[in-house]
Amino acid sequence: MPPAKVVKFLTYIKAYINKGSTIFSVFLCFMATIIYSNSTFALDLKVPDRLKTPAKHFEHIENTAFLSLQRISDRIVAVGDRGVIAFSDNEGVSWQQSKVPISTLMTSVYFVNNKEGWAVGHSGSILHTNDRAQNWTLQLDGREVNQLLLQKAKDTLQGLREEYAQAEVNEKEDLEYAVEDAEFELSNAEFDLGLGPSNPFLDVLFLNEEKGFAVGAYGLFVMTEDAGQTWKSLASRLENFDRYHLNTLAQLKGGAIIIAGEAGTLFVSYDQGLQWETLYGPYQGSFFGIQPTENEDEALLYGLKGHVFKTQDAGQSWKKIPVSVETSLTSSAISQDGSLVISGYSGVVLLSNDHGETFSQIKTKGFEGFNGVEFSNAGDLVLVSDETIQMLETY
Repeated sequence: MPPAKVVKFLTYIKAYINKGSTIFSVFLCFMATIIYSNSTFALDLKVPDRLKTPAKHFEHIENTAFLSLQRISDRIVAVGDRGVIAFSDNEGVSWQQSKVPISTLMTSVYFVNNKEGWAVGHSGSILHTNDRAQNWTLQLDGREVNQLLLQKAKDTLQGLREEYAQAEVNEKEDLEYAVEDAEFELSNAEFDLGLGPSNPFLDVLFLNEEKGFAVGAYGLFVMTEDAGQTWKSLASRLENFDRYHLNTLAQLKGGAIIIAGEAGTLFVSYDQGLQWETLYGPYQGSFFGIQPTENEDEALLYGLKGHVFKTQDAGQSWKKIPVSVETSLTSSAISQDGSLVISGYSGVVLLSNDHGETFSQIKTKGFEGFNGVEFSNAGDLVLVSDETIQMLETY
């Protein structure tokens, strides 16, 4: 079985197990164990470790599959497949490839200033640069993440057991449930450890040069307060008992941080990530992006089937924004003059000049699925997809 299919199959198995123990999930787990044990032995002999294999250099880097991009002053940085990171200093016309020590799929990038940035991706990888994306170093990988989560689960369970032993009789019933939940989390952490560095990070955000967050699949949520030298899990601060994927996060003007994910999952923090409140979302499908506007406490939320919502009170309430499409919306950007763009599948590009109150659709060629979008200095668009990087005029 090819490596990608092994990982994908085991991911499905894990999803079934996390939803509860059933005869079907036990059977699948048994089959996965057989397939995994046999295939990994063979794979270890043939397939290099992507976390130890530098990204290959490509002659036509613009034809690589890219997932995300960000502008830093006069430079645009894009991240994508096989660990490829590239940058352009001429509005996307030509691209240079960065030096990257890994070859896993990179999913998102965030620069806190003109020099320092972070990129996250599959296999629990977090990369850092301090030279405007030319060179990257690995700060965290999935093996370390699994160890981090396992230790966190052990510490939590031990603490609860000690609390239970000293509790009054009328307090023990509630603690029994908490201990059971902690035992379940420990089981999940042990499963992840055995599976290896399989869970991806999907988005990253830094508040300043020291403090940042990364979110990902199955409720993955970590934070650093020393520019990525060390990381700790914050998953227990969220009421995410089903371990829904956390797809995106963003900080609004005014300071609020919002996390959004699958099945309408929404969380907000008003104190830079110390405490998190669960929000009642306007839609029970998956969200893929959050786009702050120029106004305080204001942002757009978008995702499956063309759903777009707007908040003007940092997530406490939402209103639906009508758009003319019903395809999934995947990425967004804001220009220097406050214009907003949202792009998605089937060649969809939506533009707003009124802080997201209304959108008009820009005509594109074909039905390409866009993974990322950014404004050029001239106000035009740079779009990335699974096939290419392209420019699009906004008028």
